[in-house]
Parts: sequence; C-alpha cells; structure tokens
Amino acid sequence: TTTLRVDTGVGSDADARPRQEVSLHNVTAQVREAVAASGVQEGTVNLCSKHTTVALTINEDESRLREDFAAWLLKLAPPARPYLHNDLDERPASAADRAAIERNWVDKGMGTLEEFMAQEPVNAHAHLLASLLGCTESVPVVGGELCLGQWQSIMMVELDGP
Repeated sequence: TTTLRVDTGVGSDADARPRQEVSLHNVTAQVREAVAASGVQEGTVNLCSKHTTVALTINEDESRLREDFAAWLLKLAPPARPYLHNDLDERPASAADRAAIERNWVDKGMGTLEEFMAQEPVNAHAHLLASLLGCTESVPVVGGELCLGQWQSIMMVELDGP
C-alpha cells in the first residue's frame, strides 16, 4: 500500500475552512512514480480516496475542460441549496450520528462533540457529488506502465476546496 499526498495549492494551514469550490488535480505522475517504485510489471493499481468529499475520475486534463467540469458539478449540486446536512443546529440528528462522531472524533482525542460541530463545514453538495463520481479507480498495469489512453489522466476531484 502506498499513500499519495496531493498538494492542492492551499498550503499547510490545517485550520483552513472549505471554500466550497471544485478543483481538479492531475495525479497521474504520482501514480506512475508509485507503480515504478513498486516494481510491478503486470497487474492493477487500485486507487481510493479516503476523504468523503474527494473523488477520483479518469479524463482529459485540459484547463478549460477542468473549468467546465467544475461549473457543471456545481450546477448539479449548488452549494447554496438548503441541504439538511448543512443545518448544523439540528446535528447530530440521531443516536447513530452521535455515535459516529464519538467513534471518529472524540474517541481519537480530536476534541469534544461541541468542538467537532464548531469545525464542521457546510458541504452537503460536496458529499453528494463525491457519491456521484466515486472514490475509487482501477488502472491496469502492463509492462510496468499504466494502461491509459493518449489523452487520459487520473484526476483527483476536490469538491469543497480543502
């Protein structure tokens, strides 16, 4: 297992609030480097985003297409729409929601429920878009090389800024 870190241009500010923007980042070079370092000659590279508002897709990496892609996604799920997930005063809405926050935040020493809710972004649109696009991609490896078409790139899609 190899973990790739992708610089999205925001810097190292861990307290940066999501900007509710969509950005696409070509990660093909990093994946190629990881495959080369692994020595795998034949097989499949399986990619998985472990973030709920980051998706993966394979498409052309062209600047105006990236802009079109971002605009299209934001029309599908406009950030300003009144999503239930964004009504932070009503969350957690169930015992299961509270248990998830306890398990994934409080029990890991990251803070209290109140601190979790204080940092929680308004980003339902990003969760919905990530579900549409998906968080995984699989790419064949043939002769030690990624099997991608001439214009294909592996794109990480950040759906709410970081």
